[in-house]
Amino acid sequence: MTIFLIAALLCVAMLLMLRYFMRSGIAGIREWALANLLACIAFILYAFGRELPPLLAYEVANGVYAAAAAVMLVGFRRFFARPPRKALLAGAVLALTVAAAFFHYVHDSFDGRSIVVSLFQVGIAVAIAATVLRAIRVKRRSRYPYHYTFVMALVVAGGHLLRVAVHLGQSGDMTSLLQPSPWNLFFTSAGTMALPALTLGAVMMVHDVMLAKAEHAANRDFLTGAWSRRAFFAVADIELTRARRSHRSLSLLLFDVDHFKSINDRLGHAAGDRVLEDAVARAEAVIRNVDYLGRIGGEEFAVLLPETGMEDALAVAERLRASLHVPAEGVTDFSVSIGVALLRDGDSFAELMQRADAALYQAKRGGRNRVEHESA
Repeated sequence: MTIFLIAALLCVAMLLMLRYFMRSGIAGIREWALANLLACIAFILYAFGRELPPLLAYEVANGVYAAAAAVMLVGFRRFFARPPRKALLAGAVLALTVAAAFFHYVHDSFDGRSIVVSLFQVGIAVAIAATVLRAIRVKRRSRYPYHYTFVMALVVAGGHLLRVAVHLGQSGDMTSLLQPSPWNLFFTSAGTMALPALTLGAVMMVHDVMLAKAEHAANRDFLTGAWSRRAFFAVADIELTRARRSHRSLSLLLFDVDHFKSINDRLGHAAGDRVLEDAVARAEAVIRNVDYLGRIGGEEFAVLLPETGMEDALAVAERLRASLHVPAEGVTDFSVSIGVALLRDGDSFAELMQRADAALYQAKRGGRNRVEHESA
């Protein structure tokens, strides 16, 4: 009884923790909270099974705990933006409850009830592991919460498979969940920790997402999603140091939208905002994943090109200019002027920026919608 009551209290603690994270609006949290509430109810029913009517002690307790596991899976699927499959899981919970009733009223067998309950939990745990596994392949801020949850789901599945094997091999030796046998004590202790352990993984994943959002808000321009000026200069210093250490090239493009003030004056600031958003979206489609695109201010942007010489940088700049000059649906036509500079020995980033800015000014003075590079 004590183990179940401790597990119920642990579920309450997890529920309160999840309640705190609900304001983040992250998908899956409400389901995880509901799962812990259901598990808490099930553990209380298990704890007082000898004092309660058989219907509550067997069918309701097993059905509620199965529902807790199913809702836990729904939470993970919603968190990773996958179909929750609620109807399928509801049918599985109902089937489990019917099977538990069969091994109570038709063929009274604690082994039978234990086996069907464990097989159900194996299916849920494997489904959670499979859902998390797909997410592990995606680049994230931290992989530990996802690896932890994946491994824990497999441990839960393995524990229930072991329970199935024990009940098949020792048929009739255990007759009650509250029987003080070594195997029963082990499975009860481990089983009551399964859902809180998975909840801990869920909480860590939520925390990781919240930190990633906070970092994104701090490092990205709120309108366009490009690197903010502060963040861009920070990564530029890192790349400059790396380029010096490896003796590899580093190029910088500066570009801004031609006649941007006129766009704002004629069409309004909303149209100007759409132009900036479109410029960044199409620029990111042109540059590599290892390149950095930052909004330096107003309508001016910078692209840092690691391991890129002048010839390749000019080719990128020309592709960028041509791409942005193509009309886009819902966005007024616009063009950009681009200045290109290459890192020199002993350069500071400010000096590299100054030469790129001079090249950009030359492109503006030369008629706009063109690419110019720094003077030798």
